[in-house]
Amino acid sequence: MSKEFKVLYFASAKDATNLSSETISFPSSNPSSISLQELTQILKSRHKKLGKILEHSMYAINMKYVEIDDTSIFVKEGDEVAVIPPVSGG
Repeated sequence: MSKEFKVLYFASAKDATNLSSETISFPSSNPSSISLQELTQILKSRHKKLGKILEHSMYAINMKYVEIDDTSIFVKEGDEVAVIPPVSGG
């Protein structure tokens, strides 16, 4: 049985993926956790239109905001990761 986590997409990220959420299995090379940087690479490879959006997005793991540059943050089995792009408009 593969270990999985869930990714939630909002605003332009939702538009770029045509998904509000998806479940992703951990790569076989690292079956228990991945860094946020690894996650963004996985998402970019799955959804080509997400590239620029991810560069400017905020992230939350289990409803707590996290910094993409924090190398101590890892996504683990059962986690829920929210991709929150900048909001624009009037």
